[in-house]
Amino acid sequence: MRSFNQRKAWEEVAAHYQREFAVDAPLIHYGPLAPTEAELGLLGNVAGLRILEIGCGGGQSCIAFAQQGASVTGLDLSDAQLHAARQHAKQAGVAVQFVRGSASNLAEFAEAEWDMIFSTLTFHYLAEPMRCLHECHRLLRTRGRLIFSVDHPLRNCFFDAEENETSLYPVRSYFDHAPMRWRFPGADTLMESYHYTIGEWVALIRTSGMHIERLVEPPPPAAVADATWPDDGPLMPMRKIPHTLIVVAHR
Repeated sequence: MRSFNQRKAWEEVAAHYQREFAVDAPLIHYGPLAPTEAELGLLGNVAGLRILEIGCGGGQSCIAFAQQGASVTGLDLSDAQLHAARQHAKQAGVAVQFVRGSASNLAEFAEAEWDMIFSTLTFHYLAEPMRCLHECHRLLRTRGRLIFSVDHPLRNCFFDAEENETSLYPVRSYFDHAPMRWRFPGADTLMESYHYTIGEWVALIRTSGMHIERLVEPPPPAAVADATWPDDGPLMPMRKIPHTLIVVAHR
């Protein structure tokens, strides 16, 4: 089967994504269904650190890192996303280097060059995440940290691919590793993502040579839960499960 063209898909949805789903200000975030870094406090002081963000999108987290005194590079597949990121950085008056490239091929970056690698909702788009994790290990300095978020694996069980919507009950096995095909919300673009159990993420990270510090499964912010799954709505039970998994690891 021909591999899915992630770059083409993200070029098609980039403008829609930035308009409808991206945060509208510089903000270190873990995705729309998770609390922000300001609330979670996972990273500590980033001033003076060299940070690489993989899948930087419109650059909102990159800009926030730079505003806090970090030296930042943002990597993304999509030229359209990077165009938005450069515009946002210019408006914010900060210097961030933005580079087009793939999370699966980080060969252009030198070994032991980074204090932190950060990624929001990108790694579950990787068909072979081990390639990226091995590269992250190579790029990080000793005790350098990798922090990334993915859609929580349990959340995937409630996605009905035929209806392209959330189901009230599990319709997909937690142990099903077939690619997930879905239409981007509000657009007609076919997307593909991949499912790994929590145990598999732990094994992948350990095999890459890194050490897990924390696995964080935060509840969605109350305002997001109220808007997405209101108490009097049919999807209210979705408030009761985690929707984001955040991994904090170090070299």
